[in-house]
Amino acid sequence: MKILSIVPGVQVANFNDKTILFGCPPEVIKFLDHQNCPPPDTIVLPDTPYRFDVLQNCTEFPLYSFLFVQGNFFKGKKLRIVGTPLHLKANRKLLRLTLLGPTRKEYQELGGYYWFDDLYNESRAMALKNKDGMELSIDDFVEFIPFESGRAVLSDGITIEHKGVDKFSIQGEPIDISFQVEQNPPYDLRNDFVSNVPIHFGATVLGGASGFITDKPCSSLLLHYNSELMLIDCPPYLQQALNARGISTTEIRSIFLTHIHDDHCNIFPLIRLSNKIKLITTKEIFWMAMMKLSLQTLLPLEDLAHMFEFIEVKVGETTEFFGVQIEPHYTVHSIPTIGATFHMKDRGENKSIVFIGDNKSFHDIEDLVAKGIVRKEKFELIQKKYTEKYDILFADGGMGILHGDPKDALKSKSDRIVFMHLEKLPSEFDATFSHAVAGKRYTIISGTKDSYLIRTMQILADSFKNISHHWATALMNNFHIVHINAGDVIFKQNEPSNGLIYIILAGRCSVMMHDGKQLDIKAYKEAGDFVGDMAVLDEYKTRSASIVASTPVVLCAIEERLFYHFIKDEKRIDGLKKLWLIRSEIEKSAPFNEFADNVNDRIARAANRFEVQEGETIVAQGSKETGFYIILDGEFSVRHNDTKVRDLHSGEMFGEYRSLDDTVRNATVTATRAGVLLKIDSGEIRSIVDSAPVFHFSMREIMIRRARELKKLGKKKAKNKKSSYS
Repeated sequence: MKILSIVPGVQVANFNDKTILFGCPPEVIKFLDHQNCPPPDTIVLPDTPYRFDVLQNCTEFPLYSFLFVQGNFFKGKKLRIVGTPLHLKANRKLLRLTLLGPTRKEYQELGGYYWFDDLYNESRAMALKNKDGMELSIDDFVEFIPFESGRAVLSDGITIEHKGVDKFSIQGEPIDISFQVEQNPPYDLRNDFVSNVPIHFGATVLGGASGFITDKPCSSLLLHYNSELMLIDCPPYLQQALNARGISTTEIRSIFLTHIHDDHCNIFPLIRLSNKIKLITTKEIFWMAMMKLSLQTLLPLEDLAHMFEFIEVKVGETTEFFGVQIEPHYTVHSIPTIGATFHMKDRGENKSIVFIGDNKSFHDIEDLVAKGIVRKEKFELIQKKYTEKYDILFADGGMGILHGDPKDALKSKSDRIVFMHLEKLPSEFDATFSHAVAGKRYTIISGTKDSYLIRTMQILADSFKNISHHWATALMNNFHIVHINAGDVIFKQNEPSNGLIYIILAGRCSVMMHDGKQLDIKAYKEAGDFVGDMAVLDEYKTRSASIVASTPVVLCAIEERLFYHFIKDEKRIDGLKKLWLIRSEIEKSAPFNEFADNVNDRIARAANRFEVQEGETIVAQGSKETGFYIILDGEFSVRHNDTKVRDLHSGEMFGEYRSLDDTVRNATVTATRAGVLLKIDSGEIRSIVDSAPVFHFSMREIMIRRARELKKLGKKKAKNKKSSYS
């Protein structure tokens, strides 16, 4: 047997001409291809569904590869997926949803809509069928094999044992897929070194390939509007894709989602952001996206849906979105899929960008129209997008049974035609069309440096509530913009202050410290964060850490002297000292050490810090007290019905149930050692949770974990009670 480590969290065992894959992050097929490793015929699902903001159970493309690239569908072979019963149940439903689309019942539960019957019938027509024309189910493609008593025995006699969290063995050989370092994408993202002036209206390509092209990122765009940024679909490894373009995740405000296939819908990182994303799509695609996310994270769909601001669009209607008009259209694909035309005005002249979305070739659609499966009016609308004049047409040129043909755009009057879902354009179109390659930028309406002024005003207003007009004017008239190359040093540890503080307007920086032996990254700063501001009140004015540009960075530079007089004149010094103190205290522990500064700042501003004595009861079971607490120091005992549940220590929190779900206290918390707590009122914590998905996500994780603890405790007590009677 040969065991290969592919990337952190992924190992492969080659045994008797079988390839058994342990761990399944996005684009794992590309990772395997780079190491000349055969695609898997067996996948073992990890216990940990996500790590470092990357999902680890992405079986969709390995299934497609197994069925169609390797040709096993035509040989009647099944992909084997091994896991716990809970993970297998979720994975079966996930693959059914992404491969076959919603059931008729699921459409009905979403309510009536003109297009639902059509979408259902189109998916049925394109679904895989047996030789008798009967639609196949997921269990016709996949053999789901559960661990039973910690063992799974495959049909060919291979035995896989479940040894612990993300720990397995195969034929006695140990496999450990736990990992502590980030996974990086399996291709070169062509990182920029210099920042770009914001675009008023245009697009940047994050990727233009398919899920099977091993050396290029999947198809996704950034739409620039009003110098803001909207994702059009979400590729795997979003942070790396954005950072390559000199953009931090905090700069993303919205996403237009076309459909839920894995190369377009890796939206898990969006619920790990400090600002709530506006998700623009149709109601069935929104439901599918939330269901997919729920099945992959094992978190409730309703909770996940609250982490987005859903903006529904309807085909045949125009949605006004902050100066952009969005006209959606349905395409012809295996599951519900949309594209859109985006319009903006420039001095009274209409400018437009069309994103077709994944769409079958005209030849194939004509056949479906002739059979009465696709409405003629739907096809005519798609054809118009290919023939009328637009500033840019982004089209699907992936060919094959589910994607478009570049020939379909030969009659287009658009100024520029850019094809996606391709490795490269067929040579016959080299002088006719363009190919979407990561890093290409298309400007329709140029931006100006005034957008930096607007961003600075927004950040100052968010950071300093009720700033006076006099000081807003003074600060806005006395700053300058600094552009930093990726890799350049902004501050150097222990060097004297240069008399400036900075606001990051675009990009991401690393906070690095040298302890005399080695240099470590301690944190990251992103767009919206301040750097160097704490030195304003530092008597010695030396830098406590080095700040290095991880990406191209744009900074707003403000004189320390001016900033000091601003915070002194407006009596903000004590408030800032309190904020910095609390932020530094909570950042020592998870999950706060993973949050952006602006999230921890919101927590620090809302918190009241106080001391408690040993033996003091903080909350009592059954009470209606509503505070949420973070432990800075001390030890605390949690008891439910006079039974000890657990101990809590520095960095942990409690009170989340009562403060968020309006329930009475379900446990009593008592100090077993004197300590220090932060208390946040329920109204404040709800406001932070509602505005910061990353904090909401962490809170729900804790609530689910503690609900399981109480359930486990209840079962244990019931068992003990039963045994005492026997």
